[in-house]
Amino acid sequence: MNTTTERPPFGLTVSRRDNCKIFHMSGRLMDQKEADHMMSVLETELGSDRDVNVLLDMSQLQYMNSTGLNILINVLTRTRKAGGDALISGLSSGVRQLFVVTKLDTVFTIKGSVEEALDSLRK
Repeated sequence: MNTTTERPPFGLTVSRRDNCKIFHMSGRLMDQKEADHMMSVLETELGSDRDVNVLLDMSQLQYMNSTGLNILINVLTRTRKAGGDALISGLSSGVRQLFVVTKLDTVFTIKGSVEEALDSLRK
């Protein structure tokens, strides 16, 4: 009998729709190595672009701790400084609770799905 709990690694893919870069996150975002990887991908994807919006699709993200929250705050700050905005979609109930407890649900625009978030950017 295997008693080890499977912990899927953090995964990140990027797509683009309209004027929005969508970061599709999966697994568990919880250590500095994963955080550094995400910031590196963000810097590569956004470069010196201005007025680009970022959507963090967290529908496949199972777990996140304070390291992950720190990264999301960095993403929001960087994006807003460049004239864009950062939205979040697809929070699981556990991750949503983390946003509520830290009151980050009042800082980020959170939508139920990628489509809903993209629709809100078009308005």
